[in-house]
Amino acid sequence: MLRLMTSAIVSVIAILAVDSPSMARDAQTVINVMLGELGASRPTGCPGRWCACYMDAVLVRSGLQPLGSNRAVDFAGYGEPAEPGTVGAIMVMPHHVGVVVGLCDNGQVQIVSGNYSNTVALGCYSPSRAIAWRAPVRS
Repeated sequence: MLRLMTSAIVSVIAILAVDSPSMARDAQTVINVMLGELGASRPTGCPGRWCACYMDAVLVRSGLQPLGSNRAVDFAGYGEPAEPGTVGAIMVMPHHVGVVVGLCDNGQVQIVSGNYSNTVALGCYSPSRAIAWRAPVRS
């Protein structure tokens, strides 16, 4: 029930926060895939540090262009620039990558990502940890 409510709230926010309707659909598709897999473990074929591999697999399953790298930092050059902290933006950190789904109570951004405590999970991060904010692009 909580997962469904979270998904519905994120859907509304993502549609309102993204400039174009197609970007909103793309971001929402990625978010929906990832939220649907909360609690999942490392996908087959992904290395021990699997957040980037998982992000790439989600992009493919969402019908979007993958990066083709297992390194989180490589996502700094992926897709198009995005506004920092925007719902649906890919938050790139030196050693982690995920998609913004909202804000945490403490003002940090909440992202959904792979390899957060060894599962697909929600986590809170300071926006200052980001080295880039990117938007997914179509294949």
